Amino acid sequence: MSQYKINKLSEVAFPSVLFATSVGYLIYSLQLGAPISEGLPSPLFFPTVLGAVALLLSITLLYRTIRSFDTSTRKTEDKKRATTARPAFVVIATIAYIAMFSYAGYFISSLIYLFFIISIFSSLKKPLITAIGSIIITTMGLVVFEYIFRIRLPGILG
Repeated sequence: MSQYKINKLSEVAFPSVLFATSVGYLIYSLQLGAPISEGLPSPLFFPTVLGAVALLLSITLLYRTIRSFDTSTRKTEDKKRATTARPAFVVIATIAYIAMFSYAGYFISSLIYLFFIISIFSSLKKPLITAIGSIIITTMGLVVFEYIFRIRLPGILG
């Protein structure tokens, strides 16, 4: 196998695994029961929606990866280095989020985590826009869990 084919195979491997995992998760969540019962969301509603969203996002990622084969003939070394460092940053941010969650609570820890994740993956150079996006997403998560699902999320110091 040529070096070109090996590089392309390694680029499509993660999106393919993500796609297969998303399909398996969605199938498993649908086998557990109906996501809506008596016209109201059941406890299985959120896992089913999460599985569907994960499947759609993995399909998008796989499509974009395959499509980038045509346009990615000229990559600079700096861009490659930045791309390969992203997973490490995500792992570090996730570990920090988990460690911080029980002390800082949902809102503060999620706000900081989302700020860093958006900064890692976006090309936005304006931290104010990233902060506003983090606040909106964190608030939406709080509203969904606290007011729609009636699940109490931890506050500061538990």
